[in-house]
Amino acid sequence: MIRLLLALALVLSSAAAARAQAPTYAVRVRSALDAIGRGDRDGGVRGLREAIANEPSRPDAICYLAETFRMGGDLTGAIDNFQMCLSVARAANDLGFVARAMHGVASSFERLPDEHLNDAREAWLAYQRFSEANPSVGHASIGRDRVTAIDTVIELERVTAEVRARIEARRLAASTPAP
Repeated sequence: MIRLLLALALVLSSAAAARAQAPTYAVRVRSALDAIGRGDRDGGVRGLREAIANEPSRPDAICYLAETFRMGGDLTGAIDNFQMCLSVARAANDLGFVARAMHGVASSFERLPDEHLNDAREAWLAYQRFSEANPSVGHASIGRDRVTAIDTVIELERVTAEVRARIEARRLAASTPAP
């Protein structure tokens, strides 16, 4: 019986020591961000993923991972992670990270090719509505301004397509011999 108690005490003390030596979530995230800052993107991504795996209900590491993907040019990966951050932030009722993730989704969609402009427009409208309801964490004017800019680009594309069609029609008419 004494041996069993001693063995149990040893196991419990070993587990407690292991927990005490394991870096905290905040330390993991800070270390990962430091690695990214030093140019070790892979090490930073690995550290953020470890932090997320250890505490999946916290949105900050997910958002930092999304921002890392966006900085690296992986906009699809950025959007996926911003959307995951948005889901986790909503579940945690963390309005600051909800706003940050919504902004990240919208700005990442806007950086994709033109066929994603409507996705970007819808995401900015959602950000604008959220920011109007939560002005302490977002700026509705950013959403309004981005929607206006996207609408301008869409209209310019429409007008440009019409002009190109007229130019092509004139070219074809000029190159067709008269009967």
